[in-house]
Amino acid sequence: AGDAGHGFDDVHVRFDCDPACPPIQGDPQQLRQVIHNLVQNAIDASQPQATDPGESHGGGRVVTVRTQWLESSQRVRLSVIDNGHGFTDAILKRAFEPYVTTKVKGTGLGLAVVKKIAEEHGARVDVSNRMADGQIQGAQVSLSFQLAPSSESAPA
Repeated sequence: AGDAGHGFDDVHVRFDCDPACPPIQGDPQQLRQVIHNLVQNAIDASQPQATDPGESHGGGRVVTVRTQWLESSQRVRLSVIDNGHGFTDAILKRAFEPYVTTKVKGTGLGLAVVKKIAEEHGARVDVSNRMADGQIQGAQVSLSFQLAPSSESAPA
């Protein structure tokens, strides 16, 4: 009952939000676009994975949107995680280039847009595969936002 997920056909989108996360400053419309692009990519890439009862729901596709407060670095991390086929090495090297896609009908602009918006917000973007027992278990795209300095600590 603690799982705040929403089902879309056979896709289960799960929200795993860290209550310790402070708010970040940014353009709400652009950040919504980032989340939409990442979740849509994850849904498209996901596949049933009934072998992990903690991550799957009835053998359906699972996408997790997770926030984390990284106190030591004063950063907020937003991750979108899927249980799909992951990225090939070639795609990992070129993931943020325009027109690079694994989708038949994709434009290849999704991650390029994500990177551009992230950079405008001073965030770092990381793309990786999730590994278990030497096999790819899905992909993860994370944005790491540095907190804006408070006005109290700004030089006078």
